Amino acid sequence: MKPPRIRIPAGRVAPAPRKPKPHEVDVEVLGRALKVHTFEYGDSLARAKEVLEAGFNDMEEAYALTWGSSPAALDSTTWLLMGALNLAHRVAQLEQEATRTTQDLEHTLSKFLDDVPDDSYDSHPSPPSPLREPNGLFGSEP
Repeated sequence: MKPPRIRIPAGRVAPAPRKPKPHEVDVEVLGRALKVHTFEYGDSLARAKEVLEAGFNDMEEAYALTWGSSPAALDSTTWLLMGALNLAHRVAQLEQEATRTTQDLEHTLSKFLDDVPDDSYDSHPSPPSPLREPNGLFGSEP
């Protein structure tokens, strides 16, 4: 028995859109070369690298100010986790600030809406219907 043939009408079926594939990028972070597969094109990866390195530089300076020297184990897992935690803390603060800003805007909008009268403003009011004189006893007789 032959399998049934499936006919697809020409011109009616669009091909599925192709998903972008990640490309390989060489990045040097904290003096170490990394190969990264990313969808990012442009400066966002470079900006992320700058933020990461700035965060670790800030940590190193704070350590030196507190303890009088650079940390002995800059490449330790603990040091890297502390850097990740610092960045995660910054992200959490930015998210909290964004939420607070959104809530403030919602509150302000709510106050403005409370000041708007309940009667909606109609920019094109319909003319009043003319009053008809009643004809006859009940108003409908000719």
